[in-house]
Amino acid sequence: MNDPETLRRLKYLEEKISMFNNILQTIDVTTRSSLDDFKLEIENIKKEINDIKQEINDIEIKIKAIMDELSNFATTDQLKIINSILDYINPFDFVTKKELDKLVKEKIMEYLDNLYNQKG
Repeated sequence: MNDPETLRRLKYLEEKISMFNNILQTIDVTTRSSLDDFKLEIENIKKEINDIKQEINDIEIKIKAIMDELSNFATTDQLKIINSILDYINPFDFVTKKELDKLVKEKIMEYLDNLYNQKG
């Protein structure tokens, strides 16, 4: 065992083992660091997923409120009926109270003028 060749080979193998141990330690440190990074990234993704779930829930609540409000609006058929009624009664031909008072006063004045001119 004291043979120089055996000692040299033994020394060579010890160096290789030491080198592999260093490589394994580096790999272990890198792997642990990457694992920690992955764990942090997974936590961030979980948080984002929970935020998205909350946003979806909020959107669903808003959509439900909108749908509830839509039931208060008139349907197309109801609007057609209202349009027909408005066309029939034509509210633009109505007079206001002010306009009616003015027309009555004008007619009274016209009647009085005619009456006065007939006597005069």
